[in-house]
Amino acid sequence: MQICRMDRENMTTTDFTTILKDAPVGQWIALSSAEDRIVATAVSLSDAMELARQRGEEQPVMMKVPPHGALIL
Repeated sequence: MQICRMDRENMTTTDFTTILKDAPVGQWIALSSAEDRIVATAVSLSDAMELARQRGEEQPVMMKVPPHGALIL
């Protein structure tokens, strides 16, 4: 299964499949602002954001990893 995001402004898609393949299920993920690597993971959104900022990422891209088998539309 591919995990993608579509940028409607530029009509491009970003494939997160490789980046998120080992991401912990059910946790919040902080991606770098370039969206090319995971900089932090945590159970809560605030903890993941704080950890990303401590690691020098001032504007992380946040997402929550859905459980296996979740239907995402």
